Formats: sequence, structure tokens, C-alpha cells
Amino acid sequence: MRIALGEFVQETGSFTPARMNRAAFEAYGLYQGVELLEQLAGVGPPGGFLEVAARQQQPIEVVPLARAWAGAGAKILDATYRELREMLLVPLRTAGELDAVFLSLHGAASSEREDDLEGDLLAAVREVIGPEVPLVCPLDHHANITSRMVEHADLLVGHETQPHDPLATGVKAARLLFDWLHCGQKPAIAWRKIPMITPQDQFLTSQGPMQAWFAWARALEQQDGVLDVSPYPMQPWLDVAEGGWAVVVHTTDDAELADRLAAEMGAMAWELRAEFWKSSRLEVADAVRQAYGHEDGLLILSDTGDSVYGGAPGDSTWILRELLTQGATQPASARPLLVPIVDAAAVEAGFAAGVGAEVSLSLGGKIDNQFNQPVDVTAEVVAVSENHVADVAERGCVEIGRTVLLQAGPVQIVVLAAAGFAICHPILYQHLGLEVAAARAVVVKTASNFQFFAPWRRRLIRVDSPGMTQSDLSAFHWSRIPRPIYPFDAEVTWNAENAGRLPSA
Repeated sequence: MRIALGEFVQETGSFTPARMNRAAFEAYGLYQGVELLEQLAGVGPPGGFLEVAARQQQPIEVVPLARAWAGAGAKILDATYRELREMLLVPLRTAGELDAVFLSLHGAASSEREDDLEGDLLAAVREVIGPEVPLVCPLDHHANITSRMVEHADLLVGHETQPHDPLATGVKAARLLFDWLHCGQKPAIAWRKIPMITPQDQFLTSQGPMQAWFAWARALEQQDGVLDVSPYPMQPWLDVAEGGWAVVVHTTDDAELADRLAAEMGAMAWELRAEFWKSSRLEVADAVRQAYGHEDGLLILSDTGDSVYGGAPGDSTWILRELLTQGATQPASARPLLVPIVDAAAVEAGFAAGVGAEVSLSLGGKIDNQFNQPVDVTAEVVAVSENHVADVAERGCVEIGRTVLLQAGPVQIVVLAAAGFAICHPILYQHLGLEVAAARAVVVKTASNFQFFAPWRRRLIRVDSPGMTQSDLSAFHWSRIPRPIYPFDAEVTWNAENAGRLPSA
């Protein structure tokens, strides 16, 4: 049995003004051929597939295509996308006869001219392999499901939790694929596009309305004939022509059952729509004041407006500015507060000055200059690091790049030349000699992925910081998302029974 394996993953933040190039993918490893199989064992959905394939009784020949992974960021340059697309398609065209294709995608990628990169890529893959070869796609559950994706893929299987477990999603999708190949019965698929968008505040699946919605999906999967129920609360900073929440259901061979459950899941999300907008965010000054008063363990300040894992550039200055202002009255020997920020020019200045030097910098606010402004900082260069490669387990090895550690009173600032996965990971501080356990607080540039600091975390504050991923979605200029949509259009109505029917106002 021969199965092709590939991966193309990027999550686009439409409102971030920069553009993503090939270098962003290279930082996480661009793999082709046998290198893909060697590097992705145990990593993400491809690792899950390889794990399940290795347990099959009959030999499985895995045909490696290409792997391009870049996390979240701005729109991809058209030229970069075309290049990466060909990296995957060229080996597919020469792969010979295949029994299936396992293609790991995110589901919310776009380029300068193409809203729906996954739909475009799936259509291209389908053109090569023909209509009968199974095409299975594990997805991030913050994907934006489109009509092209449903048309060309046979299985669209989303993450079951936030924080995500990408390896488990790969295992689930692979099991469904091998069950199909062994029994010969193509699964039925149904879906609903839900005309709503919500901020990130209720995205954790361990609590609130998201827990209820995802728990119901798991309950429905216990019914006979139900293979997968995947809710898709689309990431909220994607301004594209088919934007909005969705749900996809797969059953063994019962299209009517799939359609009924898709309608049921869609109706539940719609009924809970107001609950998804509830928030416990604090204003910046109040959040920082509480951080300086925190004594027991580590406090996490979630920089919701600058969520790098949601596509923000990582150079917001709102929390940093307030930390410096309030920190001016704190003793330098106080427990430190850790904050990351992206500023390539400041990194160069820090390297030029050298460890031990005092520098005065205009820091941050250069990429996101719509919601942020640079902050003037005078600090000591405590440490520098260049091209450190970190193993972050489920994401594999990533390059942190050039970093500079600055100290301004009790504030320890890690300045990065470029945003990346490590910006929200303890390794960012540990590789510079800092002890997370000794810190009073850490600014984490995400609204959901706090799990990496779990060993030290005692409290979490969601900070209502402006920026490219802020929860105030009305602050953005929406030009492409379908209208009417909840809650931007007050009179929007929707009936989950009407599959494929546009909302009416």
C-alpha cells in the first residue's frame, strides 16, 4: 500500500501589514524526500500518521512529498506560495500509483491574492491524483472551511482541544483513513457554514461555551456510524471571502445522518453565539498593577492584542510601556518580569553595543504602527544569542534566531529579530540564562497557549491590549468577509437546516 505524505501549515492574520516569505518556513524546516520522514517522526499530524502507519499489519510505503510549516503570521507572498506549492506537487506528479494522500494543513492560510490557499492546494492535488484516491486532511480547528476544501478533500479532521494536540489529530485522521482503506467504504460528509465570528476570549475548550460545543461533538461521535464531528471556530483575524465558523461531520455511509448532525452542531453554536463574546479582560494599567503586586509563583499576562500564534507581529509596546512606567518605582532587585518583543533594529544595536553596555533604544511598534508606537528604553545588555535551535517537542526543532536580553530595573526584555514559536515558550528565557521560576510575571503573546508555563503558573490575566489580534474586532476594517455576519450586522438570522443557504438580514 502506497500513501503520499505532505504538510503545508500557516495561519494568516489578515490585518498584519507585513508579508511572509520563504525564510519564515525555513526557520521550522523545509523538508522533502526521506528528510521529511526522519524529521517528522512524533511531530504534529504527520507524526501521528507515521505512528499509525507503523502499526499496520501490511507494509505501508510512505511516499514523502514536502513539508512547509510556518505557524502564524502575515499573508504569504504570492511568489513564496507558488514555490512551496510546487515543492509539494512536483513529487506528487512523479509518485506513481497511490492508494491515498495524507496532507496536513492548517485551514486558515492566505496569500496576497488568494484567500483560500488550502482550497487551492487541495484542488491542485485532486487534479493530479484523480477523483477516486482518498485525500485526507488533518486541520487546525481554527481553520476556515470553504466550499473548495469540502469539494476536494474526503476527510477534514480538526483538533479536539485548545490548546491543540496536533499529534493526536494526526492519529485520529490516520485511523479513519486506514479504516476506510481496509473496509473500502468511502465516508459520507456534511457541513454547515455558520455566519458568525467571535473574539479569542472563549477559545479554550476546557471551559465555557467552547467546552460545551466541543463536548457535544465528542458525544455525537459515540453514535453508531459517526466517524468524526469537527467544530471549526475560525480564528477571528481572517478577512476572507468565505470567512466564518463551520462544522464538518463524517459518517460511515449515511449522508442523511451526517447532514442532521451538522445542522445540530451548527444550531448549537448559533444559540450560544452571545456566550462566545463574554470576556474577563483587564485594562493594561490595571493588569500591570496587579502583576507588580503578585507574590505567589508566576503570573501570566496574556497580550491578547499581539498574539503571535494568531498572526500578530510580536512588537506591541502597550504592556512593556506600562511595565517600565510602574517599574520605575520598584527596586531593581525585585523579582523580575519577563517580556518578549520583536525589533530587528534593536537586536542589531544590542549586538553592536555588546554585553554589559548600556543602550538607549526606540523599541517595538515598528511593524504594527497602527495600534502601537515605539517606547524609549534605556537598559543594560545582559546577554545575546544567535541562531539557537530549540527542540519544542510537538513542533520539532525551531530556530530562535538572534536575540538580545535587556534589563531595565525589574523588567527583563528579550528582543527578537523575528517572531516565531519560541516567543511564547520558556526556552526563550532559559536559553539566555533566566530562571522562569524566579520571575514574578511573564508576558505571553498569545490568548490561549499558556500550557508551556504550566509548571510555574499561579494566575492568568488576559490583558485588553490593542493590536493586530485584539479582541475588539470592530477596530478592524473588514472588506472581504461575507455579510451579514454576527455580530457586525444586528439583524442577521440563520437557520441551520438550510445547508449552503446564505444568511439573511
